[in-house]
Amino acid sequence: MGNSSRLYFIHCLTPVHIGAGQGVGLVDLPIMRERVTEWPLIPGSSLKGAQKEYFRQSGTFDDSWLQAAFGKPGDQEGHAGALVLSDSRILAFPVASRYGTFAYVTCPLAIKRMIRDTAAAEIRMYVPNLNEIERKLTGQNKVIVGTGSVVAGQKIPSANISESKKAVYLDEYHCEAEEDSSFEQWKRWLADQLFDDNLSKSILAERLVLVSDEAFQYFVTMCCDISPRIRIHSDTKTTVDRALWYEEYLPTESILYGMVWCDKIYASNHQLTEQKLLETLDKEIILQIGGNVSIGKGRVRCRFTQGGEL
Repeated sequence: MGNSSRLYFIHCLTPVHIGAGQGVGLVDLPIMRERVTEWPLIPGSSLKGAQKEYFRQSGTFDDSWLQAAFGKPGDQEGHAGALVLSDSRILAFPVASRYGTFAYVTCPLAIKRMIRDTAAAEIRMYVPNLNEIERKLTGQNKVIVGTGSVVAGQKIPSANISESKKAVYLDEYHCEAEEDSSFEQWKRWLADQLFDDNLSKSILAERLVLVSDEAFQYFVTMCCDISPRIRIHSDTKTTVDRALWYEEYLPTESILYGMVWCDKIYASNHQLTEQKLLETLDKEIILQIGGNVSIGKGRVRCRFTQGGEL
């Protein structure tokens, strides 16, 4: 990829449903997930289509730029677009918290995958002492927090947690909270990548916690939004018999990341290079992706960043 690549983040402003077809369990319409990990994802094709529509409606670029970036249909003169977007992988997942209302949870495996993925974009991102931090979580009832965490509070007497430690209560989990300066450094870097304003940075930094891979697996598979839907008669406004179904959503505040880079430009715009094409991407745009737009779903904030060394 070389220099013709960038990192992007997705911040869900509303619940998001990218459907995976008909479900076989209690959820009729589940969201898309990775086959191996079962972690939620947003396909690159969904993002690319939403970005094409955004730039088309904005009127910022002419047809030649749109064709170079997103492709041109047709059997004879058609060609692929130069912009390539990877699938968005989950990095931080929102979970209800006894203290601080909610927390952003991540895990060592999610961070390690991000380090590996961003290396292709020449972004030197790492968490100092990550292996040591991970060992603190192994076989222990602990979560890692930074300084000033609002999700760590006083221990509830009935919980099996040391009296000398603060506690974190996430959904059904209760754990000891342990501050770590290395994790503090990384979460501040992540907040700077995601947001420009100090208010949004502080909301993330105060609530980001590191849990074990096993706990993270539970949260992302069992704590997504499940919403009942029902069809009504357009004339009488009464419910239709046997028309109840359940849809799964990626929750509001979910944070995902991905890579965007440029392939060969097939369009006849000779002044446009791969690097120039990437430079024209807005730093931050609001996109509409997935289904159920008419009921206020699928609103996300997409932020492009150059990354940078931590």
